[in-house]
Amino acid sequence: MYEQQLFCYKKEEVQNKKLTFESPKEADPAEFAGRIENMDESEDMLAEKQAEAKCVRIVDNDNLNKIIKTSEDMEIVEQMNIRQQLACATGVDPNCGECCAIFTNEDLREAFGYELETATCACHDICVEDVRDICVATRTLRQCVPCNPNAAAGCRGGFLPDGAPTVQSWRVLCADENLSPATGCDRIVNNVEFEVVLRYGTSNTLAVVTPSDTFECFFFEFARFPSGVFYTNDLVGLNQFRNELSLIDGSCKVIIIEAVRIVAEGNNCILEIDYRIIDKLWKHENLLVSAIKPYSATGEGENITVSQIFNQGQAITACESNGICPGAGPLA
Repeated sequence: MYEQQLFCYKKEEVQNKKLTFESPKEADPAEFAGRIENMDESEDMLAEKQAEAKCVRIVDNDNLNKIIKTSEDMEIVEQMNIRQQLACATGVDPNCGECCAIFTNEDLREAFGYELETATCACHDICVEDVRDICVATRTLRQCVPCNPNAAAGCRGGFLPDGAPTVQSWRVLCADENLSPATGCDRIVNNVEFEVVLRYGTSNTLAVVTPSDTFECFFFEFARFPSGVFYTNDLVGLNQFRNELSLIDGSCKVIIIEAVRIVAEGNNCILEIDYRIIDKLWKHENLLVSAIKPYSATGEGENITVSQIFNQGQAITACESNGICPGAGPLA
């Protein structure tokens, strides 16, 4: 059984077939089927072909199938596109428009495993990390790496690879940030560490380097969300930021690596990493949001949803040190 669905058709789609429908209201599917079967036998319908676009409600999916089976003109049925429709009831205020577009898209439904045929946009009471302040920084990290651009090792012994290396791969190894009470809570200190794999020469020799970067986001570099208004670079702005920090519970950051390259400068090779960081300060908040639940319940209860944070070398943790390896974290 499907919810009542409203089907509307433009006048030109039906006027040449001598068929019109009642103005939008609940119609009897059996009566509708009979009108399709007998439409060519009724001369009165000719007078209605100039009517405005009309609509008909299909109340029962079983009756809809009967309509299609009993119609002698399948072409009209096809043109009217009477078929089972996925429903996403948005209520008076369609706050879930984007979500409903995904929920009712047949390709996306298959890809995401949605089985429910109808879903309702409803208000949900959730506890979340609500972002209140954002700082955006553009950075270039530079670090020397072993190389011999002129392919001359000299006479001092040791080993320096001939030629500059190429960049094989890169990733963020760890990241964190800290408040700064020592400076009067006027900034947030950010730490980011990368892992870059370099390839040397034709021997396929690989080397791994872990350059790190530390920088500060000052109070006047933070913009309030969602207004986008920055704290002013004066005592008033500083006091406002301090008051804000008294409400802040934590942070998250977005790291966008834009370019990783090797630059030769004289007899040195410099690893350069261009990246952007969007530092966000959040507060634990209880919010009411409009959303849909696309998955069915289990039995008579709710569906069971389980989340997990991957470890096994996958988690990007704080850049702590156990005295052996930076970013390795404390020993268990």
